[in-house]
Amino acid sequence: MKPGAEQAVSDALQAIGALGDGDQTLPGVGKNTGSRAHLLATLQSHAREFSIEELAVTSGLHANTVRAHLDVLVAGGHILRTQGQPNGRGRPPLFFRATTDARAPYDELSRVLRESLGAANAPNLARRTAERWAESLEPQPVASTPDEAVDHAVESLHAVGFSAESSPLKDSITIGTCPFAELVEEHPVICAIHTELLSTVLSASGQEVEVEAMDVWVRPTLCRARLTRPDLTPARTIDPKAYGTDPATAIPTE
Repeated sequence: MKPGAEQAVSDALQAIGALGDGDQTLPGVGKNTGSRAHLLATLQSHAREFSIEELAVTSGLHANTVRAHLDVLVAGGHILRTQGQPNGRGRPPLFFRATTDARAPYDELSRVLRESLGAANAPNLARRTAERWAESLEPQPVASTPDEAVDHAVESLHAVGFSAESSPLKDSITIGTCPFAELVEEHPVICAIHTELLSTVLSASGQEVEVEAMDVWVRPTLCRARLTRPDLTPARTIDPKAYGTDPATAIPTE
């Protein structure tokens, strides 16, 4: 690995993630909301158009909420709106993409990241880069419960440009609005770095919560981190595959 390659990868990842930071202020728009920032980051990180329905799925927002945020971004000159071909009755569909100026920071950072990844081919790249990245984050307080540890991890994911939400049991985290979506096919190590980053944050929580696995793109642009935690142990487990498909006749496993 070339000297400084790990640091270059870490710096580029941080900068790209910052494009989706909910605390950024957009000229002509004012203080941005996290949801609006994530929508802009999605459009910035893809060189194509998105429909309102696609953005609603990737962001987890209602279509009307997405439409309202997009109207503000269009008014601020950050994205462009085009009208598609009519596909029957009703209004023609609308499509949105980032302006050339809005994509420029992402394109430049993507170039730097590609070059850095090309130079950084060590087997421990993901872990070392994640550790460097974690050091740059605002330290989270030691968690008093496993649930709190998961909440802190979600906050850290927000800080690096993702939308993230834990499940009701807090045994998984759904991660979306990936600022790196166009890069991961060429460089899948980016997903490994994100997984290691989440593991590093959870390890520092003081609780026994670990990443069991990262399911990449369970749906387009949506990933799921499956977590293990010893405090979540079911009283019993019923396996319908082993004992038939009727839950009423299923025999509980030991």
